[in-house]
Amino acid sequence: MLDTPETTSTHHFQHWFGLVPEWCRFAHIRCDTSDFHVISWCGQRYQINEVEECSRPGTATPGLAPAARECTDCEVQFAFRNVAEPPVRAEPPGIPARIDTPSQILSAVHLLRDGLDCETRQIPLGNLDTDRLGHLAGQVEIFARALRRFCWLAGTGERLNRS
Repeated sequence: MLDTPETTSTHHFQHWFGLVPEWCRFAHIRCDTSDFHVISWCGQRYQINEVEECSRPGTATPGLAPAARECTDCEVQFAFRNVAEPPVRAEPPGIPARIDTPSQILSAVHLLRDGLDCETRQIPLGNLDTDRLGHLAGQVEIFARALRRFCWLAGTGERLNRS
Protein backbone atom coordinates (compact mmCIF):
# COMPACT_ATOMS: atom_id res chain seq x y z
CA MET A 1 0.00 0.00 0.00
CA LEU A 2 1.24 3.51 -0.80
CA ASP A 3 1.94 5.84 2.06
CA THR A 4 -1.00 8.20 2.03
CA PRO A 5 -0.86 11.28 4.22
CA GLU A 6 -3.27 10.95 7.11
CA THR A 7 -5.52 14.00 7.20
CA THR A 8 -8.90 14.67 8.65
CA SER A 9 -10.25 14.97 5.10
CA THR A 10 -9.27 11.41 4.16
CA HIS A 11 -12.31 9.14 4.35
CA HIS A 12 -12.52 5.67 2.86
CA PHE A 13 -15.67 3.95 1.64
CA GLN A 14 -16.63 0.68 -0.03
CA HIS A 15 -19.71 -1.15 -1.25
CA TRP A 16 -21.82 -2.70 1.48
CA PHE A 17 -20.95 -6.35 2.12
CA GLY A 18 -23.05 -8.60 -0.09
CA LEU A 19 -24.08 -5.86 -2.55
CA VAL A 20 -21.44 -6.84 -5.13
CA PRO A 21 -19.20 -9.91 -5.38
CA GLU A 22 -16.34 -9.74 -2.89
CA TRP A 23 -13.76 -9.44 -5.66
CA CYS A 24 -15.48 -6.19 -6.71
CA ARG A 25 -15.20 -4.57 -3.28
CA PHE A 26 -12.45 -1.98 -2.95
CA ALA A 27 -11.81 0.68 -0.35
CA HIS A 28 -11.88 4.01 -2.18
CA ILE A 29 -10.89 7.45 -0.92
CA ARG A 30 -13.77 9.91 -0.94
CA CYS A 31 -13.16 13.03 -3.01
CA ASP A 32 -16.62 14.61 -3.11
CA THR A 33 -20.21 13.84 -2.13
CA SER A 34 -23.68 15.03 -2.96
CA ASP A 35 -27.10 14.03 -1.67
CA PHE A 36 -27.13 10.98 -3.95
CA HIS A 37 -23.53 10.21 -5.00
CA VAL A 38 -20.04 9.85 -3.63
CA ILE A 39 -17.10 10.37 -5.97
CA SER A 40 -13.78 8.65 -5.37
CA TRP A 41 -10.31 9.98 -6.09
CA CYS A 42 -10.11 7.45 -8.95
CA GLY A 43 -12.99 9.38 -10.55
CA GLN A 44 -15.76 6.80 -10.11
CA ARG A 45 -19.25 7.82 -9.00
CA TYR A 46 -21.21 5.60 -6.58
CA GLN A 47 -24.77 5.71 -5.29
CA ILE A 48 -24.49 6.96 -1.71
CA ASN A 49 -26.95 4.35 -0.42
CA GLU A 50 -24.78 1.51 -1.82
CA VAL A 51 -21.61 2.33 0.12
CA GLU A 52 -20.42 2.44 3.70
CA GLU A 53 -17.63 4.34 5.36
CA CYS A 54 -14.74 2.04 6.24
CA SER A 55 -11.33 2.05 7.87
CA ARG A 56 -8.22 2.84 5.89
CA PRO A 57 -6.94 -0.43 4.36
CA GLY A 58 -4.53 -2.15 6.73
CA THR A 59 -5.85 -0.35 9.81
CA ALA A 60 -8.73 -0.76 12.21
CA THR A 61 -10.85 2.21 13.20
CA PRO A 62 -13.42 1.74 15.97
CA GLY A 63 -16.95 2.20 14.67
CA LEU A 64 -16.02 1.69 11.00
CA ALA A 65 -16.22 -1.43 8.87
CA PRO A 66 -12.94 -3.18 8.09
CA ALA A 67 -11.72 -2.19 4.64
CA ALA A 68 -11.72 -4.44 1.62
CA ARG A 69 -8.71 -4.27 -0.71
CA GLU A 70 -7.48 -0.78 -1.45
CA CYS A 71 -8.24 0.91 -4.75
CA THR A 72 -4.74 1.53 -6.06
CA ASP A 73 -6.00 4.21 -8.46
CA CYS A 74 -7.46 6.19 -5.53
CA GLU A 75 -4.28 5.82 -3.51
CA VAL A 76 -2.11 7.08 -6.38
CA GLN A 77 -4.45 9.95 -7.30
CA PHE A 78 -4.66 11.02 -3.67
CA ALA A 79 -0.91 10.72 -3.05
CA PHE A 80 -0.18 12.93 -6.06
CA ARG A 81 -3.19 15.19 -5.70
CA ASN A 82 -3.23 18.80 -6.71
CA VAL A 83 -5.58 20.40 -4.19
CA ALA A 84 -6.62 23.06 -6.71
CA GLU A 85 -7.79 20.47 -9.22
CA PRO A 86 -9.46 17.37 -7.73
CA PRO A 87 -10.68 14.74 -10.19
CA VAL A 88 -14.27 15.97 -10.01
CA ARG A 89 -15.49 17.35 -13.31
CA ALA A 90 -17.90 20.27 -13.63
CA GLU A 91 -20.09 18.28 -16.00
CA PRO A 92 -21.24 14.72 -15.28
CA PRO A 93 -18.82 12.07 -16.46
CA GLY A 94 -19.68 10.13 -19.58
CA ILE A 95 -20.05 6.41 -20.01
CA PRO A 96 -16.66 4.70 -19.55
CA ALA A 97 -15.23 2.82 -22.53
CA ARG A 98 -14.51 -0.11 -20.19
CA ILE A 99 -16.97 -1.49 -17.69
CA ASP A 100 -15.32 -3.94 -15.33
CA THR A 101 -17.54 -4.09 -12.26
CA PRO A 102 -21.24 -4.29 -11.45
CA SER A 103 -21.06 -0.82 -9.86
CA GLN A 104 -19.77 0.63 -13.13
CA ILE A 105 -22.71 -1.00 -14.95
CA LEU A 106 -25.11 0.56 -12.44
CA SER A 107 -23.50 3.99 -12.77
CA ALA A 108 -23.62 3.81 -16.57
CA VAL A 109 -27.27 2.73 -16.53
CA HIS A 110 -28.12 5.64 -14.20
CA LEU A 111 -26.33 8.11 -16.50
CA LEU A 112 -28.17 6.79 -19.56
CA ARG A 113 -31.50 6.74 -17.75
CA ASP A 114 -31.02 10.36 -16.68
CA GLY A 115 -30.20 11.40 -20.26
CA LEU A 116 -33.12 9.48 -21.72
CA ASP A 117 -35.50 10.83 -19.06
CA CYS A 118 -34.41 14.37 -19.91
CA GLU A 119 -35.08 13.80 -23.62
CA THR A 120 -38.43 12.17 -22.81
CA ARG A 121 -39.47 15.46 -21.19
CA GLN A 122 -37.95 17.74 -23.85
CA ILE A 123 -39.12 16.10 -27.09
CA PRO A 124 -42.88 16.49 -26.46
CA LEU A 125 -42.23 20.20 -25.77
CA GLY A 126 -40.58 20.54 -29.18
CA ASN A 127 -37.15 21.10 -27.66
CA LEU A 128 -35.03 19.14 -30.14
CA ASP A 129 -31.36 19.90 -29.61
CA THR A 130 -29.41 17.90 -32.20
CA ASP A 131 -26.11 18.39 -30.32
CA ARG A 132 -27.62 17.04 -27.11
CA LEU A 133 -29.29 14.14 -28.93
CA GLY A 134 -26.07 13.37 -30.81
CA HIS A 135 -24.13 13.30 -27.54
CA LEU A 136 -26.70 10.95 -26.02
CA ALA A 137 -26.53 8.67 -29.08
CA GLY A 138 -22.73 8.53 -28.72
CA GLN A 139 -23.06 7.63 -25.04
CA VAL A 140 -25.49 4.82 -25.90
CA GLU A 141 -23.02 3.43 -28.45
CA ILE A 142 -20.13 3.56 -25.95
CA PHE A 143 -22.31 1.83 -23.36
CA ALA A 144 -23.31 -0.91 -25.82
CA ARG A 145 -19.65 -1.70 -26.64
CA ALA A 146 -18.62 -1.63 -22.97
CA LEU A 147 -21.58 -3.79 -21.98
CA ARG A 148 -20.75 -6.38 -24.66
CA ARG A 149 -17.15 -6.53 -23.41
CA PHE A 150 -18.32 -6.89 -19.79
CA CYS A 151 -20.75 -9.69 -20.72
CA TRP A 152 -18.10 -11.49 -22.75
CA LEU A 153 -15.60 -11.36 -19.86
CA ALA A 154 -18.23 -12.51 -17.37
CA GLY A 155 -19.25 -15.34 -19.72
CA THR A 156 -15.68 -16.60 -20.04
CA GLY A 157 -15.30 -16.70 -16.27
CA GLU A 158 -12.71 -13.90 -16.42
CA ARG A 159 -12.31 -12.13 -13.12
CA LEU A 160 -13.54 -8.58 -13.49
CA ASN A 161 -11.45 -7.22 -10.69
CA ARG A 162 -11.01 -3.52 -11.32
CA SER A 163 -12.72 -1.02 -9.06
